[in-house]
Amino acid sequence: MDNLLQDLRYGIRILFKSPAVTCVAVISLALGIGANTVVFSVVNAILLKSLPYTDPDRIVLAWGNMPSENRNRSQVSATDVADWRTQNSVFEDVTTYQSYRPIMSGIGDAERVPGMGVGDGYFKIMRIEPILGRAFTSEEQIDGQDMVVILSYGLWQHRFGGDPNVVGNSVLLNSRPHTIVGVMPAELHSLPTTLIDAPAEFYRPVGENYDAEQRSARHLRAIARLKSGVTLAQAQSEMDVISGRLEQQHPRYNTGYGVRLVSLPEDTVGGLRQTLLLLFGAVAFVLLIACANVGNLLLARSTARQKEIAIRAALGAGRTRLVRQFLTESMLLAVLGGGLGLLLALWGTGFVESLGSRVTPLLSGIDIDSRVLGFTVAISILAGVVFGLAPALHVSKPDLNESLKDGGRTSGADFGRNRLRGSLVVSEVAMALVLLVCAGLLIQSLMRLRDINPGFNSENMLTMNVTLPGVKYPKSANWIMFYKNLVDRLEALPGVQGAGVTSVLPFSGNFDGRSLVVEDYPKPPGEEISVDLYITTPGYLRTMAIPLTKGRDLAEQDTETAPMAALINETMARELWPNQDPLGRRIKFPGSEKRAQPWRTIVGVVSDVNQFALDKKPPMQIYLAEAQFPTAYMTLVVRTVSDPKTMIASVRQEIRALDADQAVYGIATMEQLLSDSISLRRFSMLLLIVFAAVALTLAALGIYGVVSFSVTQRTREIGIRMALGAAHGDIVKLVVSHGMALTFGGVAIGLIAAFGLTRLMTNLLYGVSATDPITFALISVVLAGVALGACFVPARRATKVDPMVALRYE
Repeated sequence: MDNLLQDLRYGIRILFKSPAVTCVAVISLALGIGANTVVFSVVNAILLKSLPYTDPDRIVLAWGNMPSENRNRSQVSATDVADWRTQNSVFEDVTTYQSYRPIMSGIGDAERVPGMGVGDGYFKIMRIEPILGRAFTSEEQIDGQDMVVILSYGLWQHRFGGDPNVVGNSVLLNSRPHTIVGVMPAELHSLPTTLIDAPAEFYRPVGENYDAEQRSARHLRAIARLKSGVTLAQAQSEMDVISGRLEQQHPRYNTGYGVRLVSLPEDTVGGLRQTLLLLFGAVAFVLLIACANVGNLLLARSTARQKEIAIRAALGAGRTRLVRQFLTESMLLAVLGGGLGLLLALWGTGFVESLGSRVTPLLSGIDIDSRVLGFTVAISILAGVVFGLAPALHVSKPDLNESLKDGGRTSGADFGRNRLRGSLVVSEVAMALVLLVCAGLLIQSLMRLRDINPGFNSENMLTMNVTLPGVKYPKSANWIMFYKNLVDRLEALPGVQGAGVTSVLPFSGNFDGRSLVVEDYPKPPGEEISVDLYITTPGYLRTMAIPLTKGRDLAEQDTETAPMAALINETMARELWPNQDPLGRRIKFPGSEKRAQPWRTIVGVVSDVNQFALDKKPPMQIYLAEAQFPTAYMTLVVRTVSDPKTMIASVRQEIRALDADQAVYGIATMEQLLSDSISLRRFSMLLLIVFAAVALTLAALGIYGVVSFSVTQRTREIGIRMALGAAHGDIVKLVVSHGMALTFGGVAIGLIAAFGLTRLMTNLLYGVSATDPITFALISVVLAGVALGACFVPARRATKVDPMVALRYE
């Protein structure tokens, strides 16, 4: 213990003796450790922390799977789930759920409150019981008997004041009275917002009809809990058998329709896993570069301590004792760097949270907990060993004869240290180049995505959702009149260029997939063409600036009594009628004898619209007039002259003028929705740019340090050369060539490494190859230019050496 305290005291004196070296070393380590702590806190929040449910790994989501349409995350119908429930042997229970956001009134002010519709068995799956009242009964899952609600603990507290007698009271949802039958405990957490629109504050029954007519009404989602001992693979195998059986029994609705099971934690993480692993690899490189930098600094400083080390060795200090002393000093640096890195991480996690919360709500709760602190301590210790061990081993075996000579400066140990310093710089450059190439590829991808025409003009576009409650608007004629009056009022507002409504807004995350019968292409039931449906008002295409390429737009004359009309997109026209005119062709939705669907005539063709993502091919799309296919749930779009956010209050005022109880939700600009669609790539790119910039800076410092130290070591040689007539240009060339030789070696190794590693990020790229030669060449030139600048500073200093002074050096 006494020896350890002695080593600590001596190490502290050494660090204070060289404050510049100590500061550079600590800052380098802080950048590397801080970056690693930030990314690990994200990994911890998303990949390592358990979701706040009982045995979350046993909870699975059952998505509809349609391989022929490349859709493995489709919604399901209540009838689908009823069949799965009776035929499976692998689930404790399986049920449906959906987002539900009605206007709540009757107690307190009217407001739109996010909730969930849940099927029979949902609370059993979540393994939770009400603290007041009861759960839903099976009978309450029948349409017409579902006018009951269960409150979340939070809603019970802030809206109902925690009233213990709240059970039995009524509350209005969309003007319909619902009886409160229970209150859930605070331990019931809502499903992640990757699965529902917003955290649920109350629950009500799904209330769907489980009959053949509803088999194709796939607008719900399914959740289940695996039985003890059943694996996900076993459950998937049985569900494949059930899907095949249902396909044989119901070919009209289930042909080509399967089930894909995924655990709740895996589904929640989604595509973030690859991104996080990429970023984790990037910050690991940053830390290694920082360690190489500090290792170089310690090697350089050890040269100045050769006599000290030799004297200690001559007085009997063994190699183990010397290594321990140097490791103690490196661990002190690591502790200081880790502490400063932790402070940087506290700021960095806030930055990442603000940047990434638009990518996924999972990034809105990042914190530095005990696991993250443990990680920071661990990598600080590891870093101290990594950058301290090599210098310690090199200097702990001195050549006493050479070290104790006054002019001894070119011993074998010196050459060994020089080789090690050069190797460290080469590795720094190589790792920096890999990070810069990855960042460059992501920058190119994002630029090419932003250049894609989404099929509409997103500038100055305001959007918001409107839902008409059935009690107040019981008939489709009421819906038609409300939306027509709303559009007329909005288009009369100063500053509004156009307005319209649509059932599905591009980049909203929603879609309405339908089977379609095409008169020219008769197909057996269950094998109909699949299209995406948009129900719009006249003027919607004009407001969105979606070009009409052929025929006419939907018009005011397309009423419920007029001939049924439809628009299709260019993809549908091209795939179904290549080199033919689609105008006048007829299409319809499949129906039954009870619900026969009318034929609709194609009257126009519009350009393709990217519905889901900029890099995803548009599907076949059709547009119907709202008056001929009315719906109560619509999204309003308003094109404004200036900033659309300034029109929010005016638009709300016009809506309330039509219906004082109406509360819109999901207010956003179209630019915001477009920006959110590439948020994951932008998030990855920005963080990688930051890490690459840090790596480039550290690599430049490493090159500068080695070249500068080389100049110091070669001062005598440089003086002799200048005394013999060497010009300043010759000296600059001598110094720069040494640094650039190291740089080119690092670039060569980095290019080879990048050629292999960038293939791992192919899924994050768009429009650019993972081995794009232009990016590789440009980054190499940029890195070489920065290295040249780092070499030029000590090279200029070398030209100012006074030959007379240099010849007297030491």
